[in-house]
Order: sequence, then C-alpha cells, then structure tokens
Amino acid sequence: MHRTPQTDTRPTLLVQGDWLAAHLGDSGVRILDVRGRHPSSPLPHAKRAEFDATHIPGAVFVDWTTDFVNREDPVPYQLADPDQFALDAGALGITPQDIVVTYDDYYGLHAARVAWALRCHNVDARVLDGGWRTWIDEGRAITDARSEQRPTTFPVSAPNALRLSLDDLDRARGRGAAVVDARPRHLYLGEPGAPGTGHIPGAYTLSYQELVDGSTGLFQSPTAIRRLVVAAGIDPDDPPAEVVTTCGIGVSATVAMIALELIGVPVSGVYDGAWSEWSADRARAVAFGAG
Repeated sequence: MHRTPQTDTRPTLLVQGDWLAAHLGDSGVRILDVRGRHPSSPLPHAKRAEFDATHIPGAVFVDWTTDFVNREDPVPYQLADPDQFALDAGALGITPQDIVVTYDDYYGLHAARVAWALRCHNVDARVLDGGWRTWIDEGRAITDARSEQRPTTFPVSAPNALRLSLDDLDRARGRGAAVVDARPRHLYLGEPGAPGTGHIPGAYTLSYQELVDGSTGLFQSPTAIRRLVVAAGIDPDDPPAEVVTTCGIGVSATVAMIALELIGVPVSGVYDGAWSEWSADRARAVAFGAG
C-alpha cells in the first residue's frame, strides 16, 4: 500500500476519486459511507437504506448522528468520550495505522465531521472530494455487497487539540484567535428575536454552502476559496496566528476547516459545542449583522 505523496507538512485532508479507485481493497485503507441529511429534514438523518442499496466497494456505513457522538451530552452531536469513541472505531474495524476515507452526498458535511472526529484521535482521515455524487458521475465502481467488517481494538485516549470546548474557546478568544462561522450567511447575520440567528461577537462568516458546490459535492477551487476568505476579512497571505472554526452544531465547521487548510490557512481546531451551546447561555453576548 502506498500513501499519497506529501508536498508539505500539512495533513492531506482531501483525496480525489482517482486515488481512492486505485486503492480500493488495500488492507490499510478503510472507507466510511457517511451519507446523510440535514438535521432539519423530516426523513432519517442517516441514509442507511441508500447504503444498503449501493455504495463504494469496501465501504462500511457510519450513522453520523450516533457514531463517534456523545449520546448523553445535552449539547447535540458532541464528540464521543474516549471510551465510546474507541468502541465505535473498533466496531468499524478502524486502527490508528489506517488511512480512512469518508464520503457523503451533502456538501461533504457529514464526511468532514467524521474525518475530523477521527483526526481528533490521530487517525489519518481524509474526505473524498465530490463524495458519492462525483464518484457516480465519473462512472466508478459501486456495489450492493456487504463489506466484511472485522472489529478491532482501538486504543482509548483523550482527544487532541483539534476539539475545543467552550472553555477552550474562551481562552483562544482571549489570546486573539479568529473565529470563523460556517453556518449559512443568513443565520450568521441574524435578527434579534429570530431563534438560532446571530453570531459570536467578532466572528467571521464563511458559509459551507459557498465553499462546496452543492450540485457536485466538490470543494471550490483554491482561487475561489481565497476570494471568499478575503471577502470575509481574512488575509490568506498573512493569516491570524490562531483560527477556530464553528457553526450551528459542530458539523459544517469541519468543512470550513478543510477549505481554509486547502489555501494554506492553518486551523487550530473546531469549537464543538458551536452555536447550540453558545446561544443556550443567555449571559453570553450575541452579535447581529455584518460586524
């Protein structure tokens, strides 16, 4: 098995269809199907039926709403505690030595979130650029066959600094960290009295819906991403010393993380509690408008 050549010290956060097609069946490559729907959908949020019908050969299904998620935390979709994380990873047959490729069919949201969760535990996890839609459009191999899933023992360890708690965020903001909000722009701008709207004071807006082509699932070109980042108020050639991404529930923030890394803007981590946690505390300030 051969790893993707590295051109710098930053991790490879995306892989292309050609790479994955060439590595189907490699023993050290695990493929996770994370197809799902937005939490606002009345339909099942994880597309297990679609996976059962057809998927990339060798893929196993991940329910993004429960796998690697803390089922007991009142804040939705928080990263699982170390013991539960290890159980989930082991049940999926993942080891810390694997390269894990995730894919979905909705802006890369769920694939990016699961890849980030794995990278929080130092797994080399990458997102298939374009996901399921582009894989199908390119006429690549699919199957309805169940993949052999051999459970492993994944080591229990605390997550690394890619996950920020609310306290971590407060400390980062105190150091002058830039906060980038990946929610749709209208939610970021908000309106007093409108539930779920507004933003953390000082945060920049960089909507996931603008970073990824919704019709193909492909990330925008580095040139297009740079323009969006500049328009948000961040200079990619002289980026902040510390950048934290956030969103509504800690999912689309992982898309913004990938996009920023693609243009050379390092991201220190994701504020996992996101707007769900921040806005639940009425003592915390909320900003509206363009800043």
